Parts: sequence; C-alpha cells; structure tokens
Amino acid sequence: MNRRTPPATAVTVFAALAAAATACAGPGSPAPAGMLAYGVPSPPTAVYDISDTVAISVSSPVGNMEIAGRSALTLAMAFEGAPGGVQLTGTVTSFEASMDDPMQGTISAGLDQVSGALELVLGRLGDVEVASVPELSGPAAQLSPFPAIANEFFPRFTDEVVEPGGTWVDTVTWTTDTGDIATTSTTAYTYTLVGDTVVDGRTLLYIGVAGEVESEATIETGPVSMNQTMNGTSTGFMLWDRERGLLAHAETQRNLEGTTSVPGIGSFDMTLTGPSRVRLHN
Repeated sequence: MNRRTPPATAVTVFAALAAAATACAGPGSPAPAGMLAYGVPSPPTAVYDISDTVAISVSSPVGNMEIAGRSALTLAMAFEGAPGGVQLTGTVTSFEASMDDPMQGTISAGLDQVSGALELVLGRLGDVEVASVPELSGPAAQLSPFPAIANEFFPRFTDEVVEPGGTWVDTVTWTTDTGDIATTSTTAYTYTLVGDTVVDGRTLLYIGVAGEVESEATIETGPVSMNQTMNGTSTGFMLWDRERGLLAHAETQRNLEGTTSVPGIGSFDMTLTGPSRVRLHN
C-alpha cells in the first residue's frame, strides 16, 4: 500500500498530539475502600463531554513553529453487570478535532470519521479489560483520543481507607500502535483526598491530582524511523459522585517538553501545554 510521507516536522507534531492525548484523557488511579468503588450505577447510563486543547512549540531545523490542536467529543456510556465487574459500552455521539499546522494548514476530523464503540469490563477497583475502542480514520487518525480514554478514564482505587488530607499513588502504563506511530505512556499519579464540595446543590468528593508524565513514540515514515520522548506534569482535580459511583468532573493542565531525533537531521526540542476537561451530563 502506498503511503503519503509527511514532512518530518509534521509527523513530529502528530506524535506530540498523540502523546498529549495519553497525558490528559482523564485521571486513572487508586482510592478509598468503602468510599470509592465501581458497580452498576443507577440509572445505568452516563453521558460525558470530553474536551482537550494543546499549544505546541517546535524548534525545528527550518525554524520555530507554533501548532494548535483541539478536540471535543460526547461519549454515551451504558453499564450492566458482568463476570468480574461491570460491562461498559460507550458510543461516540459527537466528535470534532482539528490541528493548525503552518506547514500543512488545518487538518480536521468529524463524527463521520469515527467507527466502532468503546467496550470494556470495569473491575470493582477500576481495573479495565479493554475489548474494543472507537477508531478514527483519515489524516487525523494519529490524533485519536480513544485508546487513552479506554485505559485512563476510570480511576483505579485502593482497598485502603484514605481520610481527608491523605494521599495515595498509582502508576498507569499503556501502549498504542497506529501502524505509523507507536506510543508508550507512563504516568505516576499522586492523589490527595481533600473532602466534600457542593456543586449545583450536589455533594461531590474533591480529589487533587498530580501526575508525572513520561512518553515515548516511534514514528515510521517509509525507510526513516524517528524517536520522540516527552516528559512533564499533568496536574488538576477530579470530583467524584459517591452516590452514583461515577466521575462527575475533572480538569487537568499539562506542561510537557521533549525532543525528537530524526536520522540525518539531528534532534530538536518541543514543548506542549494545554488543559483538558471531563464533565458528566447526567
């Protein structure tokens, strides 16, 4: 199969945005037994809005570049009991993504380029067994947020009781391979249980989140194989609805920096910043 080979700087931007998705798709960690655990919520449905914005600065051999990326989607989830936990099926009901690249212009993707559903089994403490994830076709396929959502959206809880002011830690590692780009992401989270807060008349549990992010990507463009590493922080908070046993809201801010090595050209630096948000509709 013939493949169009994008410029080295453009491929690096693709990989950076893919790494950003792994760093921001939502919290994925542990928490207090008896207080936080998964079951079939009532009602057994949930609709989430998930948005992400990134600003990327690239110091390339052809000069400095500024790239902007953004995505917004709505994910409708249905839950039912299953051996080993809760069966979850997620359907993407809206999706928009774009990247403004000075070398390639604007690349956009919409709902008509999304196929398939999110299917996984969620354990009582948040371990997931992923069966399938939605796929994004077209030029923006490398920017798909869905593998990150499948692996990191649901906090993994601890079976130890954590009181307000206490902390717990968790490390999330996963990989994805789109063919041209293979990415490995590892985030070491520290969670701080702050206590109750009231939002729109509803009492939610406020949990601070601080993550140390490491990601590595290999980009294949014809005979050339490029390597990229990015490191930094992802910090913010999440609000947990104890009555329903669901994440109600989350916000994180990323600050990453790294390098890309291109055979025959050398290494160049890049930074990535930007917020991500998750909001439960019902």
